[in-house]
Amino acid sequence: MTLKQEAYAVIDSLPDDDSVKFFIDMIRRFNVVAGKTEKISENKNLILEKRQAFLHMEELKKKYPFPKDYDCEQIRREAMEEKYGCIN
Repeated sequence: MTLKQEAYAVIDSLPDDDSVKFFIDMIRRFNVVAGKTEKISENKNLILEKRQAFLHMEELKKKYPFPKDYDCEQIRREAMEEKYGCIN
């Protein structure tokens, strides 16, 4: 007898009262929990992928750092002036 057949036999042997409803409710709840567990697992995989991508970016940042004399404010000012002209 398979596990499913055994479960059916046990449920069939129960009287028609609230105990059967209780078991059915528990089975439904476990199915919902199992579905949520799969979604949580998918989210964890997505977060893991994002974390690995971030760590890869950090490695590249260490491997190829900006030059010491790099002035991002000066570059921003030059780009703003080139695009919009003199604002002052």
